[in-house]
Amino acid sequence: MFRKSLLLAGIFAASLLTQSCSLFERDVYVVADVPEIQNQFEPRILWKTSVGDGVDRFYSFLVPAVSDEKVFVASRDGDVECLERATGKTLWSIDLSDEEENDDRRSARISGGVSLGLDSLYVTSENGYVYAIDRSDGSLKWKNNIGYEMMSRPLALADRVVVLTTDGQLVALSDYDGHKLWSTPKEEQSLTLRGTSSPIEIERGKLIMYGTSQGKISIVDSETGMLVHSFIVSLPKGSSAIETIGDVDAMPLFVDGQLYAVGYHGSLLNIVAGGGWKKEISSSKDIGYDYSDIFVTDDEGHIHSVSRSSGEERWLNRDLSYRGVTGPVSYRSYVLVGDMDGYLYWLDNATGTIVSMDDYDGSGLNVAPVVYDDVAYLQTRSGKVYAITLKEDGE
Repeated sequence: MFRKSLLLAGIFAASLLTQSCSLFERDVYVVADVPEIQNQFEPRILWKTSVGDGVDRFYSFLVPAVSDEKVFVASRDGDVECLERATGKTLWSIDLSDEEENDDRRSARISGGVSLGLDSLYVTSENGYVYAIDRSDGSLKWKNNIGYEMMSRPLALADRVVVLTTDGQLVALSDYDGHKLWSTPKEEQSLTLRGTSSPIEIERGKLIMYGTSQGKISIVDSETGMLVHSFIVSLPKGSSAIETIGDVDAMPLFVDGQLYAVGYHGSLLNIVAGGGWKKEISSSKDIGYDYSDIFVTDDEGHIHSVSRSSGEERWLNRDLSYRGVTGPVSYRSYVLVGDMDGYLYWLDNATGTIVSMDDYDGSGLNVAPVVYDDVAYLQTRSGKVYAITLKEDGE
């Protein structure tokens, strides 16, 4: 209880740091050309496959979920597959577009997932459904119509799954049969970005944290859904509706007892009991990190490396301006980001210099890879799935 009180006290104190932010404004937005570099190394493709038609042209952010032996992937049209992690071989598949509720829809419109529970995996849809699928054989365990679309990955806890709807409701469902356990009130909606934050657990699952369209991070009790605390990340200024958008769509990051959060037209915040820091960065992309730094892709496609301890900016890469750059992810001594033309870039994490790049799919990359056990699992907009590594043969 004492540790929990310290954390909340630190969050409250650090929330007072947020006063205002500067807006990134330009009269002309110039898309940077594809960089021309001499690759210092060529990553090795362990295997590649595909899942359905991916997300096609739609605004869906589907990434693989990885366990020790398997990789789980999904497409917007409803295909969910389990792949053998070592080979990419399909072990089972299920097509959620066959479910009767999707008969009169354009497709299953899977837009949030995949998330792994102990025995289940979960996906959510713009049609308002949460699906729980058996991890071992791909059978559908249950489904529940929440009634509102969902865009972000669910949070799987020991006995429940928690989802965030686009109208700002956090909803907890029983892992056993999908019945609703609790829900938070709806948020007052104005003009917002097309997306929502993925919720995370803190305090060993006792608390749930998530971003809101009102520019806040909210913390609720995982048993009851009761609000414990909230604090401001984005406090935009301006007269136009666009200028006042202040969503926190990036998933909060809680690591080594410290919280990091970033908002659109907001700030990058570090929150820790007894102090913290803030830096003026506007972003709606998930944050990356390694043992010493935080990595953020801002709204202009610039990649920042910021010291986790002090908030000091170590480097800033502007080579990919307005190229639809994904959020960053750390891999060994590199930072990986993708772009709208399907390039995956490897940045030196000490300098921010692009040291290698490859074109994986002209349909584009809208999500960063998932890194697991020295392998990066990449899913493109068209549904191609790659397992990429810097390991040598035999390692």
